Amino acid sequence: MSSLTLDAEALYGDLLKAMQLLMASYTEPPQLVGIASGGAWLAERLQLDLKLPGKTGTLSSSMHRDDFSSRGLASGSQTLLPFDVNGAHLIVVDD
Repeated sequence: MSSLTLDAEALYGDLLKAMQLLMASYTEPPQLVGIASGGAWLAERLQLDLKLPGKTGTLSSSMHRDDFSSRGLASGSQTLLPFDVNGAHLIVVDD
């Protein structure tokens, strides 16, 4: 029997390095948007560690689900995009 051990900080370090490489290809900094159900905290952490200006956005998926009949409408955070999305480079983060 094998065992798989995940190191969350090591995985985050790999993600941060990949994001730094990705950002080198942009002429203007991208806008980070986190999915409210899991990626919002990750987008906020990346925003700080990458020293990006402004705030992250939050995208709620509650109105975009197809299982309302079995699950009901989820109460949760609303979509908040504190920047102009027209012409912006968006990177959406989920857990």
